[in-house]
Amino acid sequence: MKKILLIVTVLYSTFSFSQLVTYEEFKASKNQKKVTLDSYQASNGQVFKIGDKITLAQPSMSGDEYLNVVENDLGSLKRINIGKKGFQAEVKKFKIYGNKRTGFFVIAVTKSPVGLTNLWVEIEPAIENGEIETTGLNREQAIAKLKETKDLLDLEMITKEDYEIVKKELTPIIMQNN
Repeated sequence: MKKILLIVTVLYSTFSFSQLVTYEEFKASKNQKKVTLDSYQASNGQVFKIGDKITLAQPSMSGDEYLNVVENDLGSLKRINIGKKGFQAEVKKFKIYGNKRTGFFVIAVTKSPVGLTNLWVEIEPAIENGEIETTGLNREQAIAKLKETKDLLDLEMITKEDYEIVKKELTPIIMQNN
């Protein structure tokens, strides 16, 4: 009987605390460190899940190094270079780092090309700097899409209602850094 109770308790705690957390929910939460993530919805709308692949895009630092993607080699964090561009890193888990003063960050811990180390991807800044490929829109892409939709409205190719729907979808992306 004790074994069954223990198993039920472990299963309940596993399923009750693993969840999808959106960027807005994460930023509004007062206890970020106590959240266990099995998926994370970034500010651009893309959902990252354990087992998904994150593709490394163009490094953002001079010297062709990544600013928001580092290699964790036995506790030593090292910047990686453009040689890893195009690598598809599989998400193993999510970690939350930071503090109340500097803010909290969601980091995707992924497998490295070698397999002996992990890559740590700080999701939000990596998206903003174009260091990882995403299916969501960044701010500049959202502005371009809204302008294109406005042009279609001016040409009477779409209705005002259609334009307002697109505007409502894109406004949070456009306003995220203002």
